[in-house]
Amino acid sequence: MSELTLHTSKAKSLLLLLASLLFTVGGVFMARDGELMGHVGYVFFGLCSLAYVVQLITGGGYLKLKEDEFEFFSGFGRKQCVSWDDVDSFGVAVVRNLSRYYAPPTRLVGWNYKQGVDVSKFGRVTSKTLSGREACLPDTYGMKMEELLSLLSEHLERSRDRR
Repeated sequence: MSELTLHTSKAKSLLLLLASLLFTVGGVFMARDGELMGHVGYVFFGLCSLAYVVQLITGGGYLKLKEDEFEFFSGFGRKQCVSWDDVDSFGVAVVRNLSRYYAPPTRLVGWNYKQGVDVSKFGRVTSKTLSGREACLPDTYGMKMEELLSLLSEHLERSRDRR
């Protein structure tokens, strides 16, 4: 099996950068009019803008599907590798937003580890409580969530067939 690398969408990052910049400008105008939330807005969305600029400069994140593991990097933080042997199953991770009345839940590809795999118990329990899965990918790498889920499940099955 050859290695497959998927990258985060630059178009999505540019769109989010543009939206963050617009909200930053809006916050500045609100703050000029003496509104406290304007200060909160321009600081928060200014930081978001900075994060998207860094993501665009660094090339964003990626997902590499290898023969014995998959590796992902979000553009921030560290690279993570997960052995196919450690994964029990892939599925949909549903992350509820804090403002559940205004935004739908975020749906990501997640997985559960096999029994006995040595990963942080706190992290597994926390993630399972928040999303229904013990871990999840931070992005869909330019694919539809269902397509990425299918691709990962196929790679997992092929890995099991090789044993």
